Amino acid sequence: MKYSAKQLIILSAQERNILPITSACNLNCLFCSHQFNPDEVKVFNIGHQSIEEIKETTKFLTPNRKIVIGESVTRIIEGEPFAHPRIKEILTYLRNCFPETMIQITTNGSYLTEKNIKLLSDLGLFELNLSLNSAQPELRKRLMGDNEGDEVLNGIRDLAKYQVPYHGSIVAMPMISGWDDIEETVRFLDQNKARTIRIFLPGYTKLTPSKLQFNLDLWERLIVFTEELNNKYQIPIIVEPPSIDNLEAILQGVINDSPAEIAGLQKNDNILEVNQQPVVTRVETFNLLLNAESPLVRYERSDKIKEVQLHKQSGERSGIVLDYDISLERLKKIRKRIIANSTREVLIFTSTFGNKVVELGIKEVMSDLLDDVKIKVIAVKNNFFGGSIMAAGLLVVDDFLDAIYEYQNEILEADLVFIPDTPFDSWGYDLVGKSYEVIKNELDCGVVLV
Repeated sequence: MKYSAKQLIILSAQERNILPITSACNLNCLFCSHQFNPDEVKVFNIGHQSIEEIKETTKFLTPNRKIVIGESVTRIIEGEPFAHPRIKEILTYLRNCFPETMIQITTNGSYLTEKNIKLLSDLGLFELNLSLNSAQPELRKRLMGDNEGDEVLNGIRDLAKYQVPYHGSIVAMPMISGWDDIEETVRFLDQNKARTIRIFLPGYTKLTPSKLQFNLDLWERLIVFTEELNNKYQIPIIVEPPSIDNLEAILQGVINDSPAEIAGLQKNDNILEVNQQPVVTRVETFNLLLNAESPLVRYERSDKIKEVQLHKQSGERSGIVLDYDISLERLKKIRKRIIANSTREVLIFTSTFGNKVVELGIKEVMSDLLDDVKIKVIAVKNNFFGGSIMAAGLLVVDDFLDAIYEYQNEILEADLVFIPDTPFDSWGYDLVGKSYEVIKNELDCGVVLV
C-alpha cells in the first residue's frame, strides 16, 4: 500500500462524495470499530483537517449527490464531526458551495447544543445519523463514556423542535444494558420524531476482552426482538445485518410524511413493479424509486394487487425502508462475464453474511444458465479478525487464501472465480496492505473482482 492519507481523502470525495474532516472523537465507546483490531490493520488518523485542506477536498465533491460527513467506510478513521473546532465555518462554507445539496452527518450526539441545532436548521438540507445507544444517561455513560447524557437527550428533543431530520441508531449490547433499555431507547427516539431506527449487531474481534464477547445466537434473538418492536411502534426499525431468506421487496416500514407514506404504502407491502418494470431485489427497488420522478408502483397487500403513484422528484427519497439484500447490477455483471467466457465451472466467494443472499440472487438471475454452468457459492470466514466479524468489507487476502486451500478440489475444477470487491480499495489493497494480485497469482483460472 503506497498511497497517502491525502490521496485517500480525495478519492473518498471523488468516488463516494464523502468529506473527511476529523479523526478526533470525544467519547470512548465499548463497541468502537477502531478498538481491538490486529496491529497489522493499516488505517489513517488525519486529526483535525485544516480549513484550507477541507476547501481543497470540497473541489472534488459533486452537487448532485448527498454529501456525507463522519461515515466510517474507508481506511480513514472518522471521528466526531462536531468535535472539529471550526465546524460552524465548515458547514457554512459547504452550504454556500452546495446550496441545494443534502448533507448527511453521522454523530454521537454529544455536541447537539441548541446553538448547533439552530445552525443546522438555518442552513437547511441537513440530515443526521445519530448514535444514541441508550436513552438512560447512566447506561450511555457505561456504553460510550459520555458524562453528559442528559444534554444529549435535550439535544434530541431540540432536533424535533427545530425539525432537523435524523435517524437513530442503537448498537445492541443487552449483556450490559438489558433488552428493556433497548426498547426504552426505541420509544424515546419514536416520541422525538426520528425517521428510522437501525439496531446493529455489535462486532467484536478475537482480541476483544471476553466480557464484551457474546454468543452469536444474539443475532437471532435480536431479529425476533426487533420484529416485536416493529409491531408495537410506527417508526421503521431495522436490524443490521439483516437476515434474508428471499429477495422480495417487502417493506420494513415507511417514513412518516414521505412520498411513500402520503401515497398510502405501508409496512409489509410487497412491491412488484416500478413504472411497469418488475423488480428483482430490494436494492434495485430502492434505487428505481429514488431515481424516478412520480413513479407508478404496483404492489401486493393481503393477497390483493394494488397500484399507486408516488409524487416525488427524481433523486428525492421515496421514504420506503427495506433491508439491504444485493445489487442487481452486480448479479448482471457476474452473468455477463460467465456468458462472455463460455464458462462451465464457476466459484463465487462471499462473506458469511452475504452467502445466502448471493445464492438467492444466482437462482433468480441465472436460473436459465444452471443446466449448463455449475455455480458454487463459497462463504469465506473472517479468520483474520475472528470473533463475530462476518462482513465482506473486513475480509483480507489471507482469508481468501485460507478458503482456496480449504476448497482445493473445487478450485482445480473452476474456470472462473469471482471475488467481492468490497474488501479492497481502489488500488486493490486489503486492510493490511496486501494486494488482491496475491489471490490471482495463487489461482490458475480467471479471477474477477465484482
